[in-house]
Amino acid sequence: MMFGGRDLVTLPEREMNALRWRDIAFIPQSAMNSLDPVYTVEYQLNEVLRRRGGLGRRDARRRCEELFELVGIDRGRLSDYPHQFSGGMRQRVAIALALALNPKLVIADEPVTALDVIVQRQILDQLRELQAALGISVILVTHDISVVAYICDRTVVMYAGKVVESGTMQATLTEPSHPYTMGLRNAFPDLQGAASGC
Repeated sequence: MMFGGRDLVTLPEREMNALRWRDIAFIPQSAMNSLDPVYTVEYQLNEVLRRRGGLGRRDARRRCEELFELVGIDRGRLSDYPHQFSGGMRQRVAIALALALNPKLVIADEPVTALDVIVQRQILDQLRELQAALGISVILVTHDISVVAYICDRTVVMYAGKVVESGTMQATLTEPSHPYTMGLRNAFPDLQGAASGC
């Protein structure tokens, strides 16, 4: 597993820890489960900014405000607790946490699962905008082929823990070569076909 010319699998734990948050960040599948319910979101952001980023109190506060602005949350909500946010807003907080130290790579594990389709689209649009604005790479882990079709440039299809197909999103969807990829594609509704059958 190569990153920046280094094999991550062989790195000692100390070197791997130096990459976490700073170079490689993670957006978990369930933001509610990843945020600590007994601390404000500002406290949780500060923990990353001050412990991992080495920022002082004032700079950390300023960065918290920047991050909330970046993900479209009013900075006045920094002192709120996770349960005071909707599912979509909690996911935005998780994105803010991932972006706290300006990583080069963000790994997003099913970042829109359990959100309604309107909020899903808002979160995916935001990820795409942040990717373009900040110049970061995003690895999106999902089984939802509609999400892949909407946001991804390239796809890698895994089956039983092995890569079975990879290529551009367009080629993978229009000309799949593996039965599992065909199954994923067929799970995506054909809206034109459905309309013509009415």
